Order: sequence, then structure tokens, then C-alpha cells
Amino acid sequence: MTKGIRNYIGIAAILACSFGSQAFAQERGCIVLKSVAEQEKEVVNAKGEKTRQLVAASKIVPGMEVVWTVTANNICKVPSEKVTINNPVPEHMSYVANSAFGAGSDITYSLDGKTFAAPAELSVTENGARRQARADEYRHIRWVFRSPLQPGASAVARFRAVLN
Repeated sequence: MTKGIRNYIGIAAILACSFGSQAFAQERGCIVLKSVAEQEKEVVNAKGEKTRQLVAASKIVPGMEVVWTVTANNICKVPSEKVTINNPVPEHMSYVANSAFGAGSDITYSLDGKTFAAPAELSVTENGARRQARADEYRHIRWVFRSPLQPGASAVARFRAVLN
């Protein structure tokens, strides 16, 4: 695959996920989503100390990991109940096992974008036999926040994926 095509696939994957998130709440129109693609980089400060920081993803090539962060903001004057974020794993990317995070949320996964379940409940048929689905086969992630999202408050959902 040529370098230009690889870069195109990386950019396309970032754009696909940036616009692919959906939020559901009891009060329609109260939740605004923002999706950000970042890379974890090693940074050295003036004292020579190394730390890892998230920086905007710029050039993604196959094998590179992207950290996806979806922020849900409640822009209404009332709490939003049952805030749910559905996010696809971008095309040409594979979900990194155990990387989904969202404080105060229950996280489930889907192979088809319709049926969501815990990892132990997801299975596929391969060569006529059923087996548990691998994390790299997950195509969607869902976060259901247990507490109402108060006016002006934000909730964060995050996961990692690798460009194939």
C-alpha cells in the first residue's frame, strides 16, 4: 500500500469516528457531543523528566494507536436522564481490548451496531462453531451513564483503537 493511501485511510478513519457518535437522553437536543482523536506521546520537560501526554492525532499510519475521546455536554437548564453514547469503532481500525472508559457508566459492545452486550456475551460463528468474540471484532461501543447529567456538566467516554 502506498504512503499516500495509508495516510488517506488514517485521516478517513479519524473523520468517520469524529462524526459517528450518537447521544441519547430523555430531553432531546440537550446533549452536544464532541469527538477528539489523539495520540499518546512521550514528552520530556525542562528537567529531563519523561511523561506521557495526549496530543492531537496528526499522521496515523497502520499499527498506530489512536485515543478517541467523546465528551457529552448538557446544554439545557434541566438534568438529562439516561445519557447514552453510542460510538462506532472507525472503519479500518480495531478496538484495543479493555481500553473503553467512562466514569459512572456501564459499557457494552456490539458486533453489528444493533445488539449490545458485555464481552462475555458476544459470540461469532467461525468454521461452523461458536466462539467468544475477540475485542478486535467489536464494531460499536455504548456507554450508559448511571446518573443524570446536570445542566452545564460534561461526561467523558474514551477508548483506544489501532489503524489496521
